[in-house]
Amino acid sequence: MNQEYTYIDGKAIISDENGKQTLIEYSDNLDDILVQENVIETMENRISELENNSKLYNRKHYIPIILSMTALMSTIGVNLLSYFLTGNNPFLSSMNTIFGVVNNGVFNSLFYSAFFLPFGAYFEAIYYNQYRKDKRKGKGINSELEFLKKQIIDEKQTLENLKKEKKRNNEDKEFRVVKVDDKKQLQTLKQYLNLYFDLGYNEKKYSKYYQQGKLDDKLKKRYTDTGIEIAKEYLGEKGPTLVKRKK
Repeated sequence: MNQEYTYIDGKAIISDENGKQTLIEYSDNLDDILVQENVIETMENRISELENNSKLYNRKHYIPIILSMTALMSTIGVNLLSYFLTGNNPFLSSMNTIFGVVNNGVFNSLFYSAFFLPFGAYFEAIYYNQYRKDKRKGKGINSELEFLKKQIIDEKQTLENLKKEKKRNNEDKEFRVVKVDDKKQLQTLKQYLNLYFDLGYNEKKYSKYYQQGKLDDKLKKRYTDTGIEIAKEYLGEKGPTLVKRKK
């Protein structure tokens, strides 16, 4: 990221966050060029981060592992354990015979299932709830990623245009050090990223509001008019897809 530049007699020495310095020709719009480069670098870093996160959160199918394992262990597992503890142990087998204890596999399965399955169902519900949250987060990541990949093309074109417009009409001899002021642009970018993540994360809920004509009222406390218009455009594009999924 560009941090500052030092102007010396028609030249500019660019310094980044790692202290690396690059000597270039000065131009009147150098500040705009350096800010635009920072915006693009921030977007590229975010794209890389989101692509890695997308692999973690975009699971297509849910598998009830906990409940399945609980059912398996409370039926087959218990009977196998009972067999190894009694069936292969002469002493325990004889004790069962003496006291008239019948090793009934069906009874064991029903007893242990009734005891363990509620616990399994409880923890499965927690696991499933987390899966749903992760799936929504995955949609948010995908939405943000889709926006970035489209927008970065425009930002790179803007940078190319700035470089083509290089001029040196305001050049002077004064030595100076100038900080790269990109706070406003990066803050605006962050707001857009948060918006698109939110639209993906809450796509189902916002789509319902959109179809009911309630979206403006629901979002007016969170977003500006521009943000609401972006939300409408986003949901309008996703609308046909959502309808298809319901069929």
